[in-house]
Amino acid sequence: MLSTESSTAPLTSEGVTAWSAAAGEPSFLTERRLQALAQYLATPMPGRRDETWRRVDLGGLNIDAAAVRAPAEGLVELSPPSAEARARGVFWGTPAEAAKAVPDVLQRHWATEVFPAGAALEVGDGRKFRALNQALWDCGYVCHVPRGVEVELPARAEFRTRPGEDGIFPHNLVVLDEGASATVIESYVSHTAGKGLCCPQTEVLLGVGARLRYILLQATGPEVVHIGAHRAHQYADSRLTLASAHLGSRLEKSFLGTRLLAPRARANLSGLYCGTGAQKLHLDTLQHHVAPECASDLLYKGALGGHARGVYRGMIHLEPGAQKTDAYQRNRALLLSDAARIDSIPGLEILANDVRCSHGATAGQVDPEMMFYLMSRGLPRLEARRMIIDGFLDEVLRRFALEAVIAPLRELVDGKLGHETGAASAAAA
Repeated sequence: MLSTESSTAPLTSEGVTAWSAAAGEPSFLTERRLQALAQYLATPMPGRRDETWRRVDLGGLNIDAAAVRAPAEGLVELSPPSAEARARGVFWGTPAEAAKAVPDVLQRHWATEVFPAGAALEVGDGRKFRALNQALWDCGYVCHVPRGVEVELPARAEFRTRPGEDGIFPHNLVVLDEGASATVIESYVSHTAGKGLCCPQTEVLLGVGARLRYILLQATGPEVVHIGAHRAHQYADSRLTLASAHLGSRLEKSFLGTRLLAPRARANLSGLYCGTGAQKLHLDTLQHHVAPECASDLLYKGALGGHARGVYRGMIHLEPGAQKTDAYQRNRALLLSDAARIDSIPGLEILANDVRCSHGATAGQVDPEMMFYLMSRGLPRLEARRMIIDGFLDEVLRRFALEAVIAPLRELVDGKLGHETGAASAAAA
């Protein structure tokens, strides 16, 4: 059951206006903050009657403490843009920098289309927490690639959670104009002990023929609550490749998805989640097909040990005009202990009649026949078990495509699951 120590953050329109003015923000950003604030204050916390949230227990998260406004210096690190990219009109920087360099991009796209400030909250967008982010955002990045420009080097953004119960509210915007292409790597870590809220929101807009590789890494501290929403809007012939990893926090609730709004858009969504101890990892994905002749393919794999619990909710939704859609959704989980649990809830909502849509979900433990085969060839039990887990996750790891991401991510996964593997092997010996 969802619970908090306080259901209403101490926020006022006067305070929000003052923060915005002190930061020198343009009036349209202030207005969108106020629209989101009004929505946040008018929206109840989600509870047991909300199917999307009824398995979530925030475990005493102090919303009042998380919502205290504090400077974000030292919490964000952005890779510097290359001179070549700047010369070709690419913008990569903070929202404050974007307000000066590309104000038209912010005015057109910031909290207007993907997650419109003040608009009715939806299932799959974070609901009250979406509005909280839009009212309180304190850091973030903006990536804008002009028409026809291809950026080779990845743009990197790393966010660090605050100490104590303080929250961090990154808001990010990626806009690729017609025919543009780029790679964005967005990661969340904890360099200091903390047990507050990390509440990010990322809006992605892909113009006609645009191509984006979007890599999302969540590795926050063991006491952090992570509630995020990341969604793309795709137009004709665009290509989105999303790869996400969910490793940290004591509780995560993340919404990931795309809307295919014009013909022949394509999306490949993939990710992995690893939970140990008493972690709770909740992932909600959305493949929303609006236009005809679009395709989406989704694969998520998870490994859960200890008393960890995973909840995967996936939805493929087709509007009446989404004829000749090809959509697939798969979630597979490996349970490394008898106490680990996965709830897999795939869904299809199909309002068109000339489509190919399917989904699949599997869950199971390490195959004893595989263990026997490997051990009969001389591998120790621990090494055999680790090899099976690595092989299970490797299909998703390879979809991150960049060796600079895959190698450290593999080390993180091996380090996280190593203790669970050793404990399970010792128990079985």
